[in-house]
Amino acid sequence: MDFWVLPEYTFGMNIPKVKFQLPTTKSEAEMLFAFCYDNKLVGLNWSGIVYKNHPKLKEILDGVTDKKEFYNMCYEYADAFIKENQNLLQETVINFEKSWNEEGGKVLISLSKDFEIDYPSGITEIIANVSINPICPRYLDSWSFNVFYKFPFDLMKGTCIHEIIHFIYFQKWLEIFPGSDKKTFDAPYSEWKLSEILAPSIMNNNKIIQDFVKSDRLSDVYPDWQSIKINNRKLVDYFGDIYAEHEKGKISFTDFLKKSWDEYNKYKSIIEA
Repeated sequence: MDFWVLPEYTFGMNIPKVKFQLPTTKSEAEMLFAFCYDNKLVGLNWSGIVYKNHPKLKEILDGVTDKKEFYNMCYEYADAFIKENQNLLQETVINFEKSWNEEGGKVLISLSKDFEIDYPSGITEIIANVSINPICPRYLDSWSFNVFYKFPFDLMKGTCIHEIIHFIYFQKWLEIFPGSDKKTFDAPYSEWKLSEILAPSIMNNNKIIQDFVKSDRLSDVYPDWQSIKINNRKLVDYFGDIYAEHEKGKISFTDFLKKSWDEYNKYKSIIEA
């Protein structure tokens, strides 16, 4: 079999810095509100995870149905919690950044080379907001994401990598599928769901990432999707097998992404049942 060989390239030359910082109280309140008021963002119920980490928030919101009052109480809670834990949060920012900086740059370089695309020249920083919210959303337009302040270092690093993969992944996606509508990069669209499947598939099969995070199995799809199987293979493993072809040099990353998209659509009725 002829192996695919990547031509000469300079991917990995423009590497942004990951900057850890505390988000604003307003941002924190908006996140708590978003994940607890509706309960069904992206079709999944995240409120239980929030309340598990903030039982007092659950208590004060119990029985509150008015939207404005619900938000105001989220804001008051976030403001009080941040003030009470200010020193711990500031210390966590410093410790997270120190832990990431040990080898994080190497991971960013490897992703650029692996995905066969450079980071945008205008992106000099990727913002990691050290949040009191245990859910970690990402924002493609600003290249920023949240990471929970209670995470141990390996989980923090794994979360950072997962979110950074989304940024460079969708940049590559637009290169391969230039007519794509960016709204499909978020829930509930198929393009979004595939990205959430492929991020852990990539992480679990990338040795540089595994060495950095020090885990044999770094990530999985959302719990609600973990029972879905294709040909008796869990989603993350089925698509991981395709990524392994790329890792072995048999196909380019472009072909991996195209093949993954074809397979997703082939089994769409199962994946999106």
